[in-house]
Amino acid sequence: MTIDELKSELLGKSFPEKVTISPDQVVFDVELFLKTQFIMLELWKKDIEKSPAYIRLMRFREAVNPKLEDTAATS
Repeated sequence: MTIDELKSELLGKSFPEKVTISPDQVVFDVELFLKTQFIMLELWKKDIEKSPAYIRLMRFREAVNPKLEDTAATS
């Protein structure tokens, strides 16, 4: 998934106030989280899929849309 695809899927939408993306990661300020992760991702110069920000964004995406996790597992 490209940065632009992630942006179109995640930005400008409403999300719960608190999102658990993994047992040890909970997002309390979604707007700030997304802004920060996209800044970090755009500064990343290596393979996008190895970026910690990309991994966090993908986990966030799966957390807010659990159906995506099911389709990713079957692909």
